[in-house]
Amino acid sequence: MVHRHRSTLPRWYAECKFLQSEAQSTISDSTEIYIFGHMFKTPTNSSYRDGNHLKINFCHLEFPWDCSGALSDPPYNIAQIVKQIYAAISSDQDGVIAPRCLIDCTLKDKKSVDEVIEGFRQSGFKCEENIVDQVMCLETSEVRGQVDGNAWRVGADSLGLLVECNARSFGYDESGDTHWLKDKLERQVRQPKHFAVYALCEDNNSEPHNAIDAFAVVFTPYEKACDLAYVQVIGTRPDKRRRGLASRVLSHAMANLPPSVARVYLEAFDQGAVAMYEKLGFHTVGTTTTAVCTL
Repeated sequence: MVHRHRSTLPRWYAECKFLQSEAQSTISDSTEIYIFGHMFKTPTNSSYRDGNHLKINFCHLEFPWDCSGALSDPPYNIAQIVKQIYAAISSDQDGVIAPRCLIDCTLKDKKSVDEVIEGFRQSGFKCEENIVDQVMCLETSEVRGQVDGNAWRVGADSLGLLVECNARSFGYDESGDTHWLKDKLERQVRQPKHFAVYALCEDNNSEPHNAIDAFAVVFTPYEKACDLAYVQVIGTRPDKRRRGLASRVLSHAMANLPPSVARVYLEAFDQGAVAMYEKLGFHTVGTTTTAVCTL
């Protein structure tokens, strides 16, 4: 039995950050681990910027329940190191991958964070600060979700519909480039032990499926932490919003979690979404603050 109380970090923080990193690592080509964070690289999908970034957590969260959880500082020239890493990735590609760094400012003292951000700014990065999200948790012993007859688990046969729904939900279709999105979703659908991807059609669930109105992607690191799960993304087509579809598909996903899962985490910044999650049994356990530096 692994003892999780050894980490000095708040449990909600350690578990949520661990889940985020593991979910990203699972769909990345490779991950470099530093004492202060992770570098996720997906050169085969260079246009997917979320798969090519450095995430500074100021602590090592590979196994949050089996480490001291002490915060640490990245090297003083971290901005230059990021540039060199991206240059190495881009050298194998036709195009250049723009450096992108996510800095978690939640627990680190403001002075240290400001120094790191200033280093990026002086190196030519554009920095967006004070991005605040609510971390919410569902204790599955209290709430388990409800099976929905119009929802199903997405397989390869519904991948095209999933890409279309996701693109419309978040406006990716407006840019015209959804190749990166198809690659990302295909990686998730083809790893059913790690990702549970559910879809819902408001009108019917007859096969073959001809539409997806809402979807949810849930990550379960069954090998490293079988009692945890992370809701990575939820989306609804713009013309189908305010009908409770997101709530229904998420509830269905919660009802189909492995029996070993005890806690489910997600992050939210929109108060309307927060209210929906609260109705499903989630409650706020903390808030995170992030800065994003891009070049």
